[in-house]
Amino acid sequence: MISFRRGLPIVLLLSTFAMPAVAATYRIEPAETTAAFEVRFLGLFPLRGDFRRTAGTLVFDPRTRRGSIEVSIDTTTLEASVRKAESSARSADFFHVEKFASIDFKSSRFVFDDSRLRGIEGMLTLVGVTRPVVLQVSNVQCEPAAERERAHCRAVAELVVKRSAFGMTSWSHSVSDEVTIRIAIVARQVTDAAVDTGAPTAALPRLGLLAVPGGTQAAHHP
Repeated sequence: MISFRRGLPIVLLLSTFAMPAVAATYRIEPAETTAAFEVRFLGLFPLRGDFRRTAGTLVFDPRTRRGSIEVSIDTTTLEASVRKAESSARSADFFHVEKFASIDFKSSRFVFDDSRLRGIEGMLTLVGVTRPVVLQVSNVQCEPAAERERAHCRAVAELVVKRSAFGMTSWSHSVSDEVTIRIAIVARQVTDAAVDTGAPTAALPRLGLLAVPGGTQAAHHP
């Protein structure tokens, strides 16, 4: 199983802050959320790029510790400071943007350490290949609603995968197999009317990634 290091982070925001007594929905703000990727060239030099749009929704019930998360990174917004690196990253050798317009994560289980969210298990789809992964959450900051501000959360997510596991094997002699994806998430609570899940949704907690119907089971690890 592929793991997200140091807080990935896909994705997410439950923590020691107080949360509503009922389920709630939070939506990732595409204009404020940032995502980036990094690989190593010749084992030494970092090559980085940015994805300019990430969207998603979290649904979570703090009473049962059940919910669901989906997050989608828009690969068509990929940019890099070096034009040749951007062209290569967009090509069929790597993210194959023309064919695969998004990187997607769907949750299957929340894992807690006491009251703190420790990880989120789920499936990652990258260049059309789906593999099980574990997301870890860090740097969570949640704020209740204020006079001019909806309840919201911020968190940092970091995903590290071996690209060869997803069939991305080009340039293996010079570009690292490990790809790191980091996401700085801003998610705000939304009303039932603002989220089209096909069914009514209760008010929600503070976290965000893409909404998934049907609850995800939570696991508790001592």
